[in-house]
Amino acid sequence: MKYLFALLIFLFTSICQAGSWDYDGSWKTVRNIRLSGPMKCTVTSKAKEQWQGRFTGVWQGQPFSYTVDFVGPTDKLQGKADVDGGNYNWTGKFDENGRFIGTFTGDRYTGSFDLVPVPK
Repeated sequence: MKYLFALLIFLFTSICQAGSWDYDGSWKTVRNIRLSGPMKCTVTSKAKEQWQGRFTGVWQGQPFSYTVDFVGPTDKLQGKADVDGGNYNWTGKFDENGRFIGTFTGDRYTGSFDLVPVPK
């Protein structure tokens, strides 16, 4: 019985920890002014095919932070964000190597991001 209890505790802990993932990498714009910088993201699974990403980074020497809700299977994600008054649509995916990659288009900029998993 104690082994079953230990197994249940282990499985519950694993499931809870598996609900969010940290990524680190960079973003860049491809239209208008060419800009780039470091970016981090914590992705949380909210429900089946429902996610939330907390993005942080640096834009022209200034820190940024915003949250995006997105939906879809892991290979075809879609989301919308309001960043400093600009509206953005983006698509992304978690690729077979564990990277979180995507593109964004908006009122001000068009670009992409490429993030790799941070080891726990």
